[in-house]
Amino acid sequence: MSEKIEERIRELEERLASTIPNKHTMKSINFIKAQLAKLREELIAHASSKKGGGKGFGIRKTGDAQVAFIGFPSVGKSSLLNLLTEGNTNSKVAAYDFTTLTAIPGMMDIEEAKIQLIDLPGIILGAAAGKGRGKEVLAAARSAELVLVVVCFREDGTLNLDDLFKIRKELHNAGIRLSQNPAQISIKLREKGGVHFTFKGKQVMTKDEVKSLMNDLGVRNAGVYFGEPNITPDQLIDFVMGNRIYTKEFVVINKSDLAREAISPTKISQAIGHDRWVAISAKNQENIDSLRHKIFQELNLIRVYLKPPKQEADMDEPIILHQGDDLETLCKKIHKRFLDEYKYSLIWGRSAKHPGQKIANLNHVIEDGDVISIYLKR
Repeated sequence: MSEKIEERIRELEERLASTIPNKHTMKSINFIKAQLAKLREELIAHASSKKGGGKGFGIRKTGDAQVAFIGFPSVGKSSLLNLLTEGNTNSKVAAYDFTTLTAIPGMMDIEEAKIQLIDLPGIILGAAAGKGRGKEVLAAARSAELVLVVVCFREDGTLNLDDLFKIRKELHNAGIRLSQNPAQISIKLREKGGVHFTFKGKQVMTKDEVKSLMNDLGVRNAGVYFGEPNITPDQLIDFVMGNRIYTKEFVVINKSDLAREAISPTKISQAIGHDRWVAISAKNQENIDSLRHKIFQELNLIRVYLKPPKQEADMDEPIILHQGDDLETLCKKIHKRFLDEYKYSLIWGRSAKHPGQKIANLNHVIEDGDVISIYLKR
């Protein structure tokens, strides 16, 4: 069954590649994209079933955040994991492909945070279809807060970014959207009346194209609202299909010791498409500390310090949260009782208007470095 689906996907991809986009072909292009999205969902569902074979890695999420390393075989992920965790893992290292056959978690301590790093088996082309250990690799990547795509310099000293683009395509086909935000779309299903389209700002899709694409996706009656300008057909397809994971990408370029010439940061950023990358040498242990700090920054973690009422603040063991978290999140992380019996907090720090501000609202957003006393109902 999967072979037939893959064959149909290839046929549609060829049609899509050969169709020149213009106002006369957009409906046809969008139809092909809708069919591809459905087929890829079907392929992933088949690969994830018992019939598809294999079990997921089943890694228990621990620590303050989870980061997945993904890359083609022999780019140095296992060596890098050992360095980042300072040996606090047992990832096997050898100079041949597919050394890592199971996902191996390790814990990295940085800025008082504990970050779980997962060394995944080298991804191969066709991973989204469940080939090799593809479905397990991608399942683990979907649960991570940050995906580190590891590429490297070739033996001849040239930089191999082809792997990056291939991996991005595999992740995209598996429903993983790297460094993107979900489009501001609202859809209310109706029993009749067809598709009614309203929008904010200038749009790249016409009303007829939206209605046609919604019908192609199996939605005949609905109110569709675009809450931001220039929403694309791909974004609408993602919203309707659902089950998309939006996570951040950071690129690690290993084996910089093989570089044939000095690295031009501007050229590499242009080639990658952003400046969230770092060049390292796992072999020579170069730039490892820099990578640690960049991982911490990419995760948008903050540290808050608890001050028990009428006592000194504990400045040695902060609680790690994410930027944008509020007092409710903090209470949940401490203990359910703190949420159930919450009365008010006193806060010193950047989120307070003045030192020791009294705040009863659990929706108050806290910031890095805040010192907080939580008072409970008696």
